[in-house]
Amino acid sequence: MMARQFEGEPHDRNLADFVTFAGVDKTYDGKSFVIRNLNLAISCGEFVSLLGPSGSGKTTTLMMLAGFESASRGDIHLDGKRVNDLPSYQRDIGMVFQNYALFPHMTVAENVAFPLSVRKVPKAEIDARVREALEMIELPGIAERKPSQLSGGQQQRVALARAMIFEPRLILMDEPLGALDKRLRETMQYEIKKLHRRLGTTIVYVTHDQSEALTMSDRVAVFSDGDIQQIATPDRLYEDPANSFVANFIGENNGLKGKVAEIRDGRAVLALPNGARVTGIAGEGLAAGAEAILALRPERVALAGGGAAKGNELRGRVDDVTYCGDHRRVQLSTADDQGFIVKIPNDQQLAVPREGETISVYWQEEDCKIVI
Repeated sequence: MMARQFEGEPHDRNLADFVTFAGVDKTYDGKSFVIRNLNLAISCGEFVSLLGPSGSGKTTTLMMLAGFESASRGDIHLDGKRVNDLPSYQRDIGMVFQNYALFPHMTVAENVAFPLSVRKVPKAEIDARVREALEMIELPGIAERKPSQLSGGQQQRVALARAMIFEPRLILMDEPLGALDKRLRETMQYEIKKLHRRLGTTIVYVTHDQSEALTMSDRVAVFSDGDIQQIATPDRLYEDPANSFVANFIGENNGLKGKVAEIRDGRAVLALPNGARVTGIAGEGLAAGAEAILALRPERVALAGGGAAKGNELRGRVDDVTYCGDHRRVQLSTADDQGFIVKIPNDQQLAVPREGETISVYWQEEDCKIVI
């Protein structure tokens, strides 16, 4: 049966290059490229998110893998087999869309059973597998309802069950939680993550929501203008961005702009327009005199008296202090009017800065990076 067949497999199988894109381009007019020289490998059992703004190429990549779009150049392989010319229905892929795509005239059981019915699976086996699938998504009592009688979260679970019931080697998800409210979306993120761990199916997931990608994925591929800017684990993307696009797109970043004054021993010095200098880990491709930005997360910054040893120092005027529950968000303006954010924990021992006050903030060299 489905749940038992895959249980425990995500890390046991450990097969590399289950999905590969090799030198793939996509153009509709022969001039402008939606995707340029895409090279991507996904291992069996991985959960990989394709993350990026609208028009970055992530959905086109998913559609080429699904067989709904064709590559203009290059090869796409699934489990070692070239699938460029293989119709979508022969690729053994499950799909989950943002609008659920449930058949409104069918019951939940009929919707979930549909992939098995078209494959001519015997009815007795279909009934057993539908029961198991509904138990898997923790909705065993809704088999006879119509989609219109379900909440958005229930419909999304049914769509997941339908995509998984025929035990595809690969499941593709295109913004599947985009239509849900914030609380339900967060709940469904953990439900999908839990199902992935249980079943071990390879999942490729498209989203523009950074938090969603970081929460759910084994790895995240960040797209911009048809190129992958960086593919890495969520913590690596956040802590060690490859360039300014990734630093600014993933989470909140203090992207102070300046010029590279010096590079030495893996460190770079960034000269800010106001004459101040900050030092951090040197990113790839830096050159003395080139424009670059600071990659520094607001929670890595401390106020005077906040317990951090002095490393880099910056002075700024407090423009705003916002209470955010477990922390306060302090917004500063520097001498050259570049914005700067500090997130300080709600600690009764720390004095909260006042609006209009000029303060100093500090952070360590190893907590920031200079990138182009």
